[in-house]
Amino acid sequence: MPHTTTLNKAEILSKLHQLPMMPVVIQEVLASFNTNNLNRTVLASKIELDQGLTAKVLRIANSSFYGLPRSIHSISDAVIVMGFNSVRSLVISAGFMRAFPPTPGSLFNRKAHWHRSFRVAGYAHALAKCLNKDQEIVFTAGMFHDIGQMVLDVCIPEQFARILEQQKNTNANLLEIEQAELGCDHSEIGAEMAERWNFPTEIERVIGDWRTPERAPFEPLNGLIFIAVLLESGLIEDALMKKIPPGLIKNLALDWACIASTLPESGKLDEEARLLLSAA
Repeated sequence: MPHTTTLNKAEILSKLHQLPMMPVVIQEVLASFNTNNLNRTVLASKIELDQGLTAKVLRIANSSFYGLPRSIHSISDAVIVMGFNSVRSLVISAGFMRAFPPTPGSLFNRKAHWHRSFRVAGYAHALAKCLNKDQEIVFTAGMFHDIGQMVLDVCIPEQFARILEQQKNTNANLLEIEQAELGCDHSEIGAEMAERWNFPTEIERVIGDWRTPERAPFEPLNGLIFIAVLLESGLIEDALMKKIPPGLIKNLALDWACIASTLPESGKLDEEARLLLSAA
């Protein structure tokens, strides 16, 4: 018989203080989504003060993935060549990866989690371009769509390990096991964390709702992440389109030709993810 935990949602949320503190510069970069008249030059200068973070971002900027015409030597230079939104996404991703490093021996593989999340983010960004949707926030939403799993691993590691073991042994749905054991699931916990850490509201909604993209009111960002997750799993062409709810296809005016036209190469996504995960 599976071990029954005595925790509930309120008790899990009371443990959020165990999460690592984000550097002030990462908090400022997150806040910049909601900042009017943002001084991008000043923010870039603050990012450059964190040498480890800067090294990670520049490693990606100078990789073959972007294929830029010249070498990038500073965050300010990267903003000029790549655009502020691309640099911001990389900075946030690198900052969180550093704050939640791999834990040897854990059933929850953090490195695999970040790798997969980066691939989802890359596919989501490509979909946004294909569908002429706002690309400013979609990459970041993809990176954090399943952050609740990371939160559970930090706050209740023993209980979450038992849940993962149960899923491994039964192949049952992870969220259903979490609901049975905890009375909540990682999508709820992740959305709560996003609210407390002042993530943009759109990302908070993605974390909580991307699995139900047809829920009213329709949120295109939820739909993009839903499809990106399917793409990351390897589905393409008819197999992919059959998994997408008909209402979502209609709302996004979607077809496979459009998706295929902008898809990044899987190998290049993997290459960029490995660079971001490597030590600075």
